[in-house]
Amino acid sequence: MILKKFLKENEYILKELEKSSAKAEPYIREPWMMRSNPIEDKYEEFLRKEAESF
Repeated sequence: MILKKFLKENEYILKELEKSSAKAEPYIREPWMMRSNPIEDKYEEFLRKEAESF
């Protein structure tokens, strides 16, 4: 009952959203996003270099 009322009242907005979602570009992940924790990886690399320099 409430859902039908919502859909009826917002029919125009929902149609506009459907139109705009058809034009949306696919989300592409950058390679650094695929790593589990890029900040931690760089920190570990920094610590390794520091340890090697001693």
